[in-house]
Amino acid sequence: MRVSTRTRASRAALLAASLTLAVGASPLLVAASDHLDAPAAKADHRVDITDLYAFRSGVSTTTLVLNVDGLLTPTDSKMAAFRANALYEIKVDRNQNGVADLAYRVRFSAPTRLSDGSVSQRYIVRRATGTAAAANQWNGTIVAMGRTTPYKHSVQTTSVSGGGTAFAGVRDDPFFFDLPGFQNFKQKLLEGSTNLGTLLGGFTGTDTFAGTNVLSIAIRVPNAALGGTGRSISLFATTSTPQNGGWRQIDRVGRPAINTVFNGLVLPSSSDYNGLEKDAFNQQRPSADRGTTTDNVTTVLNAIGGVLTANSATAYTPSEVSAIAKVLLPDELTIKLGSSAPFAAGTSLGTLALNGRHLGDDVIDAEFALLTNFVITTGDGVNHNDVALPSTFPYEAAPH
Repeated sequence: MRVSTRTRASRAALLAASLTLAVGASPLLVAASDHLDAPAAKADHRVDITDLYAFRSGVSTTTLVLNVDGLLTPTDSKMAAFRANALYEIKVDRNQNGVADLAYRVRFSAPTRLSDGSVSQRYIVRRATGTAAAANQWNGTIVAMGRTTPYKHSVQTTSVSGGGTAFAGVRDDPFFFDLPGFQNFKQKLLEGSTNLGTLLGGFTGTDTFAGTNVLSIAIRVPNAALGGTGRSISLFATTSTPQNGGWRQIDRVGRPAINTVFNGLVLPSSSDYNGLEKDAFNQQRPSADRGTTTDNVTTVLNAIGGVLTANSATAYTPSEVSAIAKVLLPDELTIKLGSSAPFAAGTSLGTLALNGRHLGDDVIDAEFALLTNFVITTGDGVNHNDVALPSTFPYEAAPH
């Protein structure tokens, strides 16, 4: 589904006419990752991508992590399983043109119930390159075959052909965020407050995602398999389900929260259009993002600029807004292979540097800073995961 120029212009005019309301009612940073971000993903949590991570895990290796099925309780986690007929993909865009030319594809068997009530699944990992990687399809060279780690069992991994290791199973959700604090921020904004102390006063530093789990796929491979140490690449993840003999893409994630923050801005927030727009974004290739979503990024940044101006702070200039849109779109996670730099570094737009995403990176603080021209840099007060992250693969903590 594509959004017409006339529709985008009408929406922009509507939002401009009710600037403060638009900011308050939009889903800005409500879940600054992608938990349950669109109707199609909500319909089956097993193919709902929560987060994508890519980080240096050795002198010459990189680990890629794709998490789905967020907000699992410990009770639900015991029998949580990947969808057996779904296709999970981590796609690599080595040319950084918005089209994948390398893909790691994973499929799972139906779950087998164990004597302790937990479940296990067989899985296969394929590696596809070139034009075959761009499409969503089950092909490529088999590089790994293994079994998922059952809930509360010792970690099971399998070797990846050509070097590397693969893992799949239930893990603690490493994402952290104070959601009620942001809801207070939004409420105060709707009430007309322009005092930053009041707007940010509801943050208590409580992690909404503490104690919850995800289904995780982790693949550690040599940098040479991704393009070579020192090379900058882009990544995104997709999930797809069978349809008419092919595959229907259900969800897509690059950087955290792009769809959540910048799409679905029409009021009321329950508008069917919002869900259609979010689904359409999830189902398209990154190469289409600038054509469909630049107007939305501009609208949100300009709306926040109005809040900054009311607080005698400096809003982004139109050229800066345009530059940010080009950085955020296409929605791909960029990383320089071999670099240990964090998700975001810098104290201004001019010094901003984005690089991959570590499991422990505080993306909320980084995104608050970016969206507010580095006026709000303390974020939500949640600065780390609720449990320590291990130093061994797959680097995610054991499930709750």
